[in-house]
Amino acid sequence: MIGKLLLVVFYLLAPAAVLWGCRKVKVLNKVGPVLTLYILGVIIANLHIVPAEYGGIQKLLQDVMIPLAIPMMLFGCNFKNFKAGVTVRAFIVGVLSVAITVVLGFLLLKEHLGVSGPTIGATLSGQYSGGAGNFAAVNMMLGERGLSEEMFALVATCNLVVSFFYLMFLMGGGVSLARRIVHGKDYKAHNDIINTEEFVNDNPYKDFGKKKSIIQLLKVFVAAAAVAGVSLVVSGFFKEGKPLFDILGGDFSMVALILTLTTISLLLTAFKGVRSWDKSFDAGMYLIYIFCLAMAMLADLSQLDWKLGLWVLVYQAIIVFGSLALGVLLAKPCKVDADSAVITSDTLVNSPICVPMIAATMKNKSAIMVGITNGLAGYAVGNYLGYLIFTLLNTL
Repeated sequence: MIGKLLLVVFYLLAPAAVLWGCRKVKVLNKVGPVLTLYILGVIIANLHIVPAEYGGIQKLLQDVMIPLAIPMMLFGCNFKNFKAGVTVRAFIVGVLSVAITVVLGFLLLKEHLGVSGPTIGATLSGQYSGGAGNFAAVNMMLGERGLSEEMFALVATCNLVVSFFYLMFLMGGGVSLARRIVHGKDYKAHNDIINTEEFVNDNPYKDFGKKKSIIQLLKVFVAAAAVAGVSLVVSGFFKEGKPLFDILGGDFSMVALILTLTTISLLLTAFKGVRSWDKSFDAGMYLIYIFCLAMAMLADLSQLDWKLGLWVLVYQAIIVFGSLALGVLLAKPCKVDADSAVITSDTLVNSPICVPMIAATMKNKSAIMVGITNGLAGYAVGNYLGYLIFTLLNTL
C-alpha cells in the first residue's frame, strides 16, 4: 500500500521537478518538459524498478488525466481565430497523406510483409486516420482475413515505439522545421492562427499557491470534473449492451466521450467567468505532463520481438513520418499553415489525446481546436478508409 502511495506521489511531483529542471538547465529547457518526461518514463520502464502489479495505477492515471485535462485546456483557450476552411483543408491533406504513404509503403515492403501485408496496411490506415478503436474495428471488420492475436499485439507494440519517436521528433524540432518549409526561413509567428505571446511565461505556475489562484483552480477542477462526469455518462450509452451500440453497429463510446467533452467545454467558454480562468490552461497542461509520464512508464521495449516485427516497424515508420512529410509539403499549395498541418498529422497518428502537448510545443493554443476537430473527423472516416485500403492493396 505504501509503495503504491509513493508511486502516486511520484507521478504528481515529478512534472514539477522536471519543470524546475527545465528552467534551471539549458539543455532541458531546449528539450522541453513533455519530451523530458517521456524520456524519463521510458528509462524507468526499461529499468523495471516499478513492480508489474502497479501497472493498474499507471493505467488509472492515464484514464483520469485526459477527461479532466481536455476541459481545463479548452476553458483557457480563445477560439476567435479558429478558421473552419483551414481545418477542413488540413484534414483532407492529412488523410490523403496517410492513404498515399500506406500504399507506397506496401509496394516497397510487399515481399517482406507477406500475405498479411494488405491486412496490416488496412488496420494501420484505420489507426493513423482515426485511432486505436479504428485499428481494432478494421481488424474485426476483416474477420478471418484479420490479424492473428499475436500479430495484432505486435503491430500495436510497434505503433507505441514509432509514435514515441514521432512525438520526440515533433517536440525536438519538427515543428520549427515544418514552419520553415511552409513559411520560409524568416517566418515569424505573427499571423491570425499563431498566438505565441499567450504562451510566453517563464514559470506559469509560480503564483498557483496564492489564495486567489487556489480559489480559481478549485472552480476549474469542479467544472472539469462535472464535464467529465456528464461525458462519461453520455459515452456509456454507446457501449456494448446499450441500445445505441446496436443501432450504430459498434462501440462509439470514445468518440462520444471526446465529442461531449469538447462540446460542453466550448459551450461553457461562452460565459465570461469561464473565459477569465487564466490558470485553467496551465492546470490542464500539468495533468498532461502526468499523463505523458504514466504512458511512457508502460513502454517496456524489452517485450518487443524485433526479429518478427522489424518490417512492420519499418512500414509504420514510413507511414507515420512519410505522411507528416507529405502533409507539410502539400500544406502551402493547399493554403494550410504549418501548425494546422502538423497538429492534424499528430491527431491522426496519435488521436486527440496528444493534441494539447503538441499545441504547447507550438506555443499555439488555437491549434488545439484544429487538432481535436480533425481527430474526431478521423474517428468517423477511419473504418471506411481501412476497408477501402484493404480492397485496394489486394489488387496490387
